[in-house]
Amino acid sequence: MGLLDNYTGIGMSPRPKWQHQILKDSFLLNAGPEIRRNGLLLLGETTVTDDWDDLAPDLVIFDRQFKPLSIIEITTHKECKAIIRKCHVLIQRFPDAEYFVYDYEEDLLYQYVAEENVWITSEEEEISSQYLIRPLMDYLQNYYE
Repeated sequence: MGLLDNYTGIGMSPRPKWQHQILKDSFLLNAGPEIRRNGLLLLGETTVTDDWDDLAPDLVIFDRQFKPLSIIEITTHKECKAIIRKCHVLIQRFPDAEYFVYDYEEDLLYQYVAEENVWITSEEEEISSQYLIRPLMDYLQNYYE
């Protein structure tokens, strides 16, 4: 379940679980106003280019020309390593973008550090996006609680 899966059509499965959808929605609600104030776009499950068959991450922060600036994936613990590997397809195509993967079952956030070609975790340090004021974990808090 994730970045490269085909979810087209009614009844296609497996679809992301409710917790995944709630976290994605919460991020949109928590970060959306701040992103818009900065003249950027925050979109969920949209392709990274205008090719509608392209990859569609869970969340993407775009500039006004639809260049992906930040890519965020939300996943289970079981799928986390596979999603991180799949992110490398996008890293090759959009090396200047930020990349984050959130394992909601372990409550662990990963960030790709391009300069070192490594992924760090929220256990190691506080993870932030250059496009948001607060740490990224703040925006992943369940909006509905």
